[in-house]
Amino acid sequence: MTVRPPSIVFLAALAGFGALSVDGFLPLLPGLAAEFGLTAGEAQTALGGLMLGMAIGQLAYGPLADRLGRRGPLLAGIALFATASLMAALADDFASLVVWRFVQGLGASASPVIVRAVVRDLHDREAAARQLSHLTGLMGVMPIAAPLVAAQLLLAGGWRAVPVAMGAFAVLMGALAILRLPETLAPDRRVRLPLWRIARLYRDVLRHRRAFGHVATNVVLQTAVMVFVCASPFVMIEGRGVPTELFGFIIMVEVGGLIAGAAINGRVVARYGTDRLIRRAQPVLAAMSALLVLVAWLDLGGLAGFLVILFVFKTTTSFVSINCIAGALQAMPERAGTVSALIGAGQSAAGALAGRYATAVIGTDTLVMSLFMAGFALAAIALHRLLLGR
Repeated sequence: MTVRPPSIVFLAALAGFGALSVDGFLPLLPGLAAEFGLTAGEAQTALGGLMLGMAIGQLAYGPLADRLGRRGPLLAGIALFATASLMAALADDFASLVVWRFVQGLGASASPVIVRAVVRDLHDREAAARQLSHLTGLMGVMPIAAPLVAAQLLLAGGWRAVPVAMGAFAVLMGALAILRLPETLAPDRRVRLPLWRIARLYRDVLRHRRAFGHVATNVVLQTAVMVFVCASPFVMIEGRGVPTELFGFIIMVEVGGLIAGAAINGRVVARYGTDRLIRRAQPVLAAMSALLVLVAWLDLGGLAGFLVILFVFKTTTSFVSINCIAGALQAMPERAGTVSALIGAGQSAAGALAGRYATAVIGTDTLVMSLFMAGFALAAIALHRLLLGR
């Protein structure tokens, strides 16, 4: 039976739960720190708890999606996200909020894993890379819109209005998924291992040199991005004096780079292939890493100068990351859900660590944040060359 592919716009919206729950919460962090008497690192626990939930959840959803199909696990994750969002809005103290953010992460983790697997179900490697580029570009709308909308909700109704809005979004997307998302994994292509042996699936991926090499490179590279995501509310709002209601425009610049990288990749990947594009982008990424630190150190051009370099830096990381994801999925197409889960879980775990520990070191210092970002980007280049060669 031929499966009619869901639209890429719809898939992008489905995959947006992670960005919604992360970026939509960023404007709240300085205010939560003040309200509950927390340090910046302690306030980041609300973000770290979410990412820890996403890391754990993705490790479960990947194999489940390979064994049970894509629709059921996705709908279960959306329902969990909606419930946890509403409970977070009712939290009486910060510890309860962190717990429900963790559960929210467990729910949010289903969508990015399963959407990537759906794309791989429907397309071969280069076509999948092109579709992932389009998907990434469209997903860029969420991290731009989420902090802008969240800031307005924060001003109008307090921080509790934000998780309520997240829950409403989940209810809407769950209804649309029931109506519009077909099952893309045929029964004869599903993994036959019993659920209690899912660790074997991860062992197979970790032992596959090409799959693991691409996954590891992407995780380390995305840690550079997550350092900015976690530290930027404090660096920009407290360190540089950007008003809370305008913070979303800072995120817009960063996400604009993501969209630009995806758009460029979508145009050239079919001609040059993912491996060649990764190799060609690495020197550019190294140069932009050095320039990011230099501009922050000398404060060249002030905030505007830093944001220009940040845009190009993020464009390059987006370009490399998309091709690494496509390369990992192609290396083991029969384990697309498990590979996708490792990608997402690694990114979420790195984000949780960056939020809790890197932010504590960074504080409100733009230069220290830039050093962390550049360091992880250069480490990703070195790791790729070590595991996959030049």
